[in-house]
Amino acid sequence: MTKKTFFSVILLLVFGILTLWAFWISKSIMGVNNIVNNEPEIDEKVTLKELVITETKDGKKFWEVYADSGDYLKQNNQATLHNITGNFYKDDEIVLSVASPLAVYNNEKKEIKLKGGVEAANNSGIYIKADEICWIGTTDEIKAKGNVKIIREDQVMTESEESTFNTDFTNLKISGNSNTYVFSLH
Repeated sequence: MTKKTFFSVILLLVFGILTLWAFWISKSIMGVNNIVNNEPEIDEKVTLKELVITETKDGKKFWEVYADSGDYLKQNNQATLHNITGNFYKDDEIVLSVASPLAVYNNEKKEIKLKGGVEAANNSGIYIKADEICWIGTTDEIKAKGNVKIIREDQVMTESEESTFNTDFTNLKISGNSNTYVFSLH
């Protein structure tokens, strides 16, 4: 072995030992580090065409909504529905029917908000129109907001900012700036 080859092998050996020593020292200085992925959770979105959402109470259909299309976002457990019609039930009979260009359903709260010019009618000849109607599935109370107009069989009409009523309309409260008109049957 020549002197040149001998010094090259020694130099490589020393360099290798120094590399291993530097690696070991840096590991003991730094300790064990866990790398955490800080990327935000990706929001999963599902888009559906022609769908039906039904809520039951005590084994009976409580309400049902039909939509032309809808989007469901897993992150906030919420569905946005387009061009909807729906029915509210009591004792297996339809007591209120609704139509709206937009609805937002929160599955966690069991809440449905109808928006964008909502129209509703019940089986007692009452017609309702409002900017928004909100209903929480655990109660029988419905809240209407914005330009609320309620007409009962050409006998009475109310206009108000807000109104609260139940599905069969046996309990009605109006609030905000309101006007009531009574029509003569003659």
